[in-house]
Amino acid sequence: QRPTATPDDDETMPPAIRTPDLFMIPDDPNVSWASTMIASLIIIDVSTEIGEYHRAVRESARWGKDERAARRVCKAINVAALQVAVVGMILIACSALAVIRLTRGMDGRMTLVLEGVSRLEAAHLMAYISVKAPRWIGVYHSPEKERCVRNVGEGLEALKFHVRFSIGQYFLLVYCLMLPFTGRPLSAVLGFALGFVIELLIRFARSGDGERRFRVASSVAMAFAFLSSVMFADGCHYIQVVWGSGLYFSEWGLGIATFSSSFAVVLFRHSFHLQRTVRRLSREKRISTHEEKEKLAISLIRSHVFGSLNAASDSLRAELEEETKESEAEGDDKTPNENATPTTWSLFKKRLFASSDLVVFSRLEYFEGVIVSVASLFVVIVNIGATKQMNVVRRHFHNVHETLYGQMDRGPVCAFDEVGGTVSTFESGDAARSKGFAVAHCGPCGHCSTWPDLRLQYTTRNYLAKESARCAKKSLIFGRDAVHECLKEDPIGFSDGCAECWTEDIFCARSHCAFIFLQSNMINTVSNFQVGDDTITAATCEEAMCELAFVPCSGANRRRMNITSMIARPGRQLCSIVDVDWEDVFGENGSYKVTAPRSEVLNEEL
Repeated sequence: QRPTATPDDDETMPPAIRTPDLFMIPDDPNVSWASTMIASLIIIDVSTEIGEYHRAVRESARWGKDERAARRVCKAINVAALQVAVVGMILIACSALAVIRLTRGMDGRMTLVLEGVSRLEAAHLMAYISVKAPRWIGVYHSPEKERCVRNVGEGLEALKFHVRFSIGQYFLLVYCLMLPFTGRPLSAVLGFALGFVIELLIRFARSGDGERRFRVASSVAMAFAFLSSVMFADGCHYIQVVWGSGLYFSEWGLGIATFSSSFAVVLFRHSFHLQRTVRRLSREKRISTHEEKEKLAISLIRSHVFGSLNAASDSLRAELEEETKESEAEGDDKTPNENATPTTWSLFKKRLFASSDLVVFSRLEYFEGVIVSVASLFVVIVNIGATKQMNVVRRHFHNVHETLYGQMDRGPVCAFDEVGGTVSTFESGDAARSKGFAVAHCGPCGHCSTWPDLRLQYTTRNYLAKESARCAKKSLIFGRDAVHECLKEDPIGFSDGCAECWTEDIFCARSHCAFIFLQSNMINTVSNFQVGDDTITAATCEEAMCELAFVPCSGANRRRMNITSMIARPGRQLCSIVDVDWEDVFGENGSYKVTAPRSEVLNEEL
């Protein structure tokens, strides 16, 4: 469920978390637009791929002359495609169920971010359909036709491998793209329906003359270009809401900017394919140099593309027929090993390192697919890990909190005889006062209970959390010593023993809260240090998983010293028996003096 702020949530929910209200695309909690577009695309891609293979078989010199043989080969193509489709759907369904189970209870902000990313991915796939539709219909130059014609001429076993390999690539891409957006079966149903509608539209266009193809291709391309741009703007709005409205643009300003830029990119890709098709026509001598210079690309394609591309296919088939005849003539002179069916490994290497005219996706599409797939898998892994860590934190947080702070006013205390004097542990506040000592903080003294460290707890109260988080990031690359030194340097300046306690705590948090931290980078809560069992932040995780060891080591912390910091806490979580006002001790006119200008200046600036 999406988070909504209520009066009871004020202590735990960060501000500015709301449901996006600038809807340009209908919002339905049962529909993921990314899943819808992915499901429709797999229907279109697979059916188009199978259709091209069927067409190539019936028009090939090897199979086309024998109707029974052509039907047998087409059936083998269907079976090979079905085998991959069944395996792919089972894998997707099982993985989706696992992701749903493992991300139950995911952070509500991440749900909003995923909704925004879902719309961004749907926008990308709509742009893909906009560009591919003219290729499917036969207006733009399409390498799929040539690839299928070449693969058909290699024999039945090789042909079945090529079919499985091509369909498998489509399902592998779908698997990676769909995993972050599982849990909405209605999306797949709507996607399959949309895919069948688009496929029928493609068949309708291909069954007509060139004028019908051109009109349908143009209409589909422009419609999906427009929808892609609207969806992209809406997805950016979702993410803007989570990251903070008005960060760089107003909401409407961001919508206009993202729509315009997205539409411009789609038009640029159409321009690229138009020019590519014209260059193809020019190489085939179907248009003159004068026509290429004087006429627009779209006019040239409308006038010449249909007959030219068909002629190109006929030319390719003629070349393959000649190669087939030559290979058959040379076959009698070859040994049995030379005539053997190619191995699966040799076919795999051939497809893996194929030239640009024999691949399923262009180099740009491969690059985009790899980047988006890796990003999708990363998001899934982070969400699974963060959700698991959050569930562990929820189980531990209350008990840890009660153990450390529930009865802290009634237990041992750390007290001093005079400012800058002796600091000792006593059984209780009354015991300390009976000896003429004043309570410095609840709980026994520790490595951070020295006067310089007590002073730092007060003077760094407005920035210690952020600065310690900066030092913690060094643990990812530079190791323990770098973190320890960072904590000892300005603007923090802990003593060696106190810095060691903090270093141990940082590495404990890295072990138990890493995925929560990674997810917080996605939802813009890295700087959210609020703690509560309803709002699981990295700070909450650290408290639940690490403070049972950290607090006894450090002794002093701001809650125990009754210091209000940038981390807002209810009064019941602050030690109420402290006998000193720290402003009188460590303030500008306080009784404890030490030279630390850099820390004081930074504190005042913040």
